[in-house]
Amino acid sequence: MSQRYTALQAFWETPELIAICFDFLDNGTLSACARLSKRLSEHALDSLYRDGPGYVRMLKLLGEMEEDEEGMLSFHDDVTPADWDRFRHYSSRVHALAVDSLDDPFQRLTNSAMVDLLTTLPPGEVLLPSLRRLHWEDASSRTTPFITILLHERLQVIHLTIEESDMELVLQHLARRSPKLNTLHLKINNSHLWGDYDAGDIQKAIAEVLRGFPCLQSIALPACLASIDTICSLSRNANIVRLWLTTFAIKETKVDERERQREKICDRSPETFAGLRALSLDSTILIGLSKTFLGGNMTGLVSLHVEISEENHLPTCLTFVSTAYPNLRDLVVIYAMWNPQLARSSFKGTLTMDMLEPLLSMRRLESLVLDHPEPPELSDADLARFARSFPELRHLELCVHAWGLRPEKIPTLSCLLSFAEHCRKLISIGIYMDAAVRPPIVGPDQKAFASSLRVMQVFCSVIGDNHVVDYLAAILPPDAELTQSRYSSRLVPVTGELSDHFPTLYSNDGLEIPHIVWRDQWRKASFLLADLRNVRYLAAHGRKKNEEA
Repeated sequence: MSQRYTALQAFWETPELIAICFDFLDNGTLSACARLSKRLSEHALDSLYRDGPGYVRMLKLLGEMEEDEEGMLSFHDDVTPADWDRFRHYSSRVHALAVDSLDDPFQRLTNSAMVDLLTTLPPGEVLLPSLRRLHWEDASSRTTPFITILLHERLQVIHLTIEESDMELVLQHLARRSPKLNTLHLKINNSHLWGDYDAGDIQKAIAEVLRGFPCLQSIALPACLASIDTICSLSRNANIVRLWLTTFAIKETKVDERERQREKICDRSPETFAGLRALSLDSTILIGLSKTFLGGNMTGLVSLHVEISEENHLPTCLTFVSTAYPNLRDLVVIYAMWNPQLARSSFKGTLTMDMLEPLLSMRRLESLVLDHPEPPELSDADLARFARSFPELRHLELCVHAWGLRPEKIPTLSCLLSFAEHCRKLISIGIYMDAAVRPPIVGPDQKAFASSLRVMQVFCSVIGDNHVVDYLAAILPPDAELTQSRYSSRLVPVTGELSDHFPTLYSNDGLEIPHIVWRDQWRKASFLLADLRNVRYLAAHGRKKNEEA
């Protein structure tokens, strides 16, 4: 009688299933599996070494290393071909490697250790042949020899944080050894202290070197290394999808390319950023680009993030964006308040309807963030007109994190009703409001926000004592939350962390006593609103019955 083929047998004969299961095991269990049998060992070692254990720990697989009195590391014995055979058994499994000079002692490798490594490496071989992703952070100026030995033509993604003195040389090695990179994110240490290095010269050198990467799809450069020449030199690369040249970028909306073809949204010139979808840049560069051949030729853009470096740039930028990129889905415009050149005390104006007017034609917008440091000079009627212009809007933030003197004209809680009526796809909303002004009673026929809304964002705008929670409970869906933050939820850091540039939520730095009190009152309001969730469910159920009737 033939044996029955079981699911268990099928599992052990399907390497892909075994690999998936092993990815859920911890390192201790994987190490035990690696010693059980040859079949299990292969899968366990693949999972253990897929994300490399570190630079020095990998080299120690070649042979025992000893430490001298000064803490420097060198190989105890000569490296032999047999050592390389053993090393290759592990190194070929490494697909990603993260190296941080603060945690990895690679800089303590002696010159003799590096000579042994380079002279005994088998001809035609690279150190980590399967490496596809490299994340490198080094605070010193001695990084070049350590990183170049890892470069090869199959490397696809690299994130570099190095000294400005090493930047040009490392990029030149990258262009020669890893020309097929598709992602290159650069950050430099001490970017505000150029020392003997001229920023203009380095910008020109980097613009020239970047031409050596024809396959690049995603590029991130520090703002100090970005220039109009850099962007123009990259514009003929049709593969570039994402170009980030600022401190932050934006969470992008995914757009079906077939939809864009139906809309006939294509670049006017096939030689200028034909594939570019996401752009992040400084307002000075944006205004400069408007005067070049690229000014109106990047019509394929989906997401645009602009950091305002000078107060008077805002009206110019909004006007240019509305005419040059009318088909944007995501737009973020924030003031770079972490820039020493921008001081809150020097601001002379705020966001007005005249500034917003050009944006009203951008009806495809799904995400809009305008983060001015001062409260907006907008009326509820202004915002009603604003809401009618954006039927596709999913995320909206208007001066949520502002604080300071209130203008005579300012939004109130009543402005939310216009967005509830006209923006039925909203997922999050945040507007600086004077919530001390009592809104009208919400009638049974008044539209509440659609059930898609999940978050209402606030910070330290003016708030009343009793009516705010009752009003929000009546118009927000039951699952919507009131949240507080010091920065936009739509931001993602290009380099570092968001906390490096913004104070914590409950830090009182820069805030005056009234703003601290209002911030704490909003926090209490968020707790009260959460406590009313069951009541809100009942109210929402009642509204739905009335609508059906």
